[in-house]
Amino acid sequence: MSDPADRPADQSGPDVEQPNAASPENKALAALRELLATGSDLAGDYLELLAVEGRLAGRSLVLMLALGIALALLLVGAWIFLGLAATALLVELGLLSPWLALLAVALAHIALALLAWLTVRRLSDNLVFSGLRASLRRENPGEVES
Repeated sequence: MSDPADRPADQSGPDVEQPNAASPENKALAALRELLATGSDLAGDYLELLAVEGRLAGRSLVLMLALGIALALLLVGAWIFLGLAATALLVELGLLSPWLALLAVALAHIALALLAWLTVRRLSDNLVFSGLRASLRRENPGEVES
């Protein structure tokens, strides 16, 4: 029999098993570590993609707003020239004097603005969630109002 003092310090006795590097538990732990590392890398990649796309979205929004303002200015200019052309046509055809033609075009613009305003007022009723508010006001949800 061998003397315990003759054995190296890192070896244990016959009743204590040394963990095998290829044991299923170690393989599972290694796979779990690899999975967590991969998940961490993937999460980092997603966050980086979110940051890049966020910057792109911000820049695109600013450019879209600038182009929208430019488009509005161009449309206003076109509208003014169409009004001037209509006025010139009324004068050239001899239907109205220059001042009356300008007044007629201005009145047409006011009529269109009134029509747009009435449409916006009618559409604004859709913004108040009237169906939801009515259903929340009911004291008994199963009761039908008559």
